[in-house]
Amino acid sequence: MEYSLKNSLMEIKVESLGAELTGMKDLKTGKEYIWQKDPKFWAKSSPILFPFVGALKDNRYFYEGKEYNLTSKHGFARDYEFQVSDQGDDYLEFLFASSDETKKVYPFDFKLYIKYIIKDKKLRIEYKIENLGEKEMYFSLGAHPAFNTPVENGIGISDYYLEFEKEETGEVKTFNGTLISSQKKIKAFEGKIINLDINTFENDALIIENPNSDTVYLKNRKNSRGIKFVYEGFKYIAFWNKPGAEYVCLEPWNGISDFDNASGNLKEKAGIEKLEKAEVYYRALDITIL
Repeated sequence: MEYSLKNSLMEIKVESLGAELTGMKDLKTGKEYIWQKDPKFWAKSSPILFPFVGALKDNRYFYEGKEYNLTSKHGFARDYEFQVSDQGDDYLEFLFASSDETKKVYPFDFKLYIKYIIKDKKLRIEYKIENLGEKEMYFSLGAHPAFNTPVENGIGISDYYLEFEKEETGEVKTFNGTLISSQKKIKAFEGKIINLDINTFENDALIIENPNSDTVYLKNRKNSRGIKFVYEGFKYIAFWNKPGAEYVCLEPWNGISDFDNASGNLKEKAGIEKLEKAEVYYRALDITIL
């Protein structure tokens, strides 16, 4: 089921399946900023990544001596219906809770809340995770919103660029299949700017660990179209698209695909988060239409 929030400046749409953001429109210009799920390229728009980010080595992991199998990338929350747990004129909150079904592949009791709040031309997305179990809980959390980069009216993909708030090393991780290479990193850009072109993501996502910035802008050299994206509190920021598609994903992660030399032990997993019994975990993103 689709839900919407609207003020005089912007409107967002959210699908209850996966609590997925499916629209973010500037009502003054009529421009839609979220990718509209063209299945020719990618049939998602902003999936939630939980309880894992990326791929598991051999599609499995081990916890307290037991093997668990999960073939899908990015966990499973995006494939479940969320319930509306609270709503008001300017916010929508969705809830997904563990079940007997989820515990077959992920042995923890939890509640995951995603709250969308609009104010003027800013969308805030808040994530809250509650550990309902009797022991510590291991998990990853990531966001995967895709923003339109329309090629039209004399504007090409190479007119778009990403601009960090601070200087970055430009060093990114590389892939070995669907896993992260334990041997190789590359320097993909200099300073603050990642210029986009049709080949930027030919080798999959650009993943930056421990970025200096917690803000990045998606901009265009030929017009004022753009967004400000604030991702404070995340260990990784990744960027991706399907080459040839007119979008770019801005992906803050607390977690990452397994490395090619991973042991499979959940407690040793790269980037994993740990939540103690009865503890609550919070993160948030702020997305502003410029």
